[in-house]
Amino acid sequence: MVKEQAEPQRLQQPAVQIMQSVTITPMPEFCPDAKIGTSLSTRWNNWQSDFEMYITASGITDPKRKRALLLYQAGPRVREIFKQIPETGTDTDYDIAKQKLKAYFDPQKNRRTISETCEFADVEFEIEEQIIIGGNSSKIRKRALRDPTFDLKSMLLEGRRDEQSKYQAEQIESKEQTDGEANKLEQKPNNGNISNSSNVICRNCGRAYPHTGACPAKGKTCNNCGKPNHFAAVCRGKQKQTRSPRYTNRKHAQRNLKTLDTGSNTSSDEDYLYTMTNTKHNNKVNVKVGGAKFQTIIDSGATINVIDRDTFNKMQDIKLTRTSTKAFAYNTKSPVEFLGKFEAVIETRKRISVATFYVAKAANCGNLLSLSTAQELGLISLHLDKLTSKDAALENILQKHSKVFSDLGKLKGEKIKLDIDKTKIPKAQPQRRIPYHIREKVKNAKLN
Repeated sequence: MVKEQAEPQRLQQPAVQIMQSVTITPMPEFCPDAKIGTSLSTRWNNWQSDFEMYITASGITDPKRKRALLLYQAGPRVREIFKQIPETGTDTDYDIAKQKLKAYFDPQKNRRTISETCEFADVEFEIEEQIIIGGNSSKIRKRALRDPTFDLKSMLLEGRRDEQSKYQAEQIESKEQTDGEANKLEQKPNNGNISNSSNVICRNCGRAYPHTGACPAKGKTCNNCGKPNHFAAVCRGKQKQTRSPRYTNRKHAQRNLKTLDTGSNTSSDEDYLYTMTNTKHNNKVNVKVGGAKFQTIIDSGATINVIDRDTFNKMQDIKLTRTSTKAFAYNTKSPVEFLGKFEAVIETRKRISVATFYVAKAANCGNLLSLSTAQELGLISLHLDKLTSKDAALENILQKHSKVFSDLGKLKGEKIKLDIDKTKIPKAQPQRRIPYHIREKVKNAKLN
């Protein structure tokens, strides 16, 4: 009996030594950017399951150590993503960290594998894909690939803002330059004391002199002294009494009739013209804005989009921003009262765009679509080549006095002033030599 009891003890000893000699190798890092067949969500769930087995086998039960080991084993790319996730808890919240990472990686499905067996039915996803792949904006492409919440509506809004800012920047940078460089003969560098013509400034307008045409200040009235033929920037007279800031700001705002402010709280004095009529000749189109489908009139004479109060109440998740924009209906003097304005995506059967809408205070007064929005949606196209109708009376006059309207004539009784740069030294150009193979033709040619 003693020998039988000692035998099991001798057999159990090597098993204990084997358990103590087992070592657990670290897990491989998780690569979210790896381009492999399975989806990102599936790969993260598999890696998370392996990590749970890893910490169980390692005997780690402290939540703080489990959280730190999770971020360490996942790799630097996951740690960078985790820093951008809000509300991740404290250092001891292991479950919260695991849930946040799972929520981040789960929505990002790999649709490439799905497309091999079926066609996509999600139209918005197809449009987003086309914008990312074939769009011209690198800024939108990078944000769409980085931010999973950057949906189609956000893409269109961001794209419209980029287009507007780019257009306004080009208008500012492409100011008229009258350097007079066209048809100018190349000359040797001037080493004398004569000043360069590019440094000569016109005393009336403040721009480069000489001008290619008439001086821009000719016929204009100075806002400083009230005298004609010069600008206030180069005025040498006494300053005229300044007008009230309210008047100057209002006049300045009227020069920029189509300036849009995308801020949440806008205040402007912009004046717009739009028409709303009940004639049967106006074209109507069905559109969708803010989840509401309604009918609107296309008016090529309108500069803003207007919807009534009843139509706005049918929309969802649309917030109005205050505006002091004044809009006048055709042939009226009193402005239309607005509840506010908003920027949203407008959809037709063929196209999608982003536009600004002004909500009228009146109920059931009709909806209006401006010319610019209708052109962006492909509802209106202007073809100037079709405006070629001839006036019979004008043709008769041209035929009756054909000698007057042919070739170049001579203007009699008019005096003009030629702007000459007096700092330039006159230079005579030698006569060009006639090529040998055409000398005979030139010699025998008869001048008309």
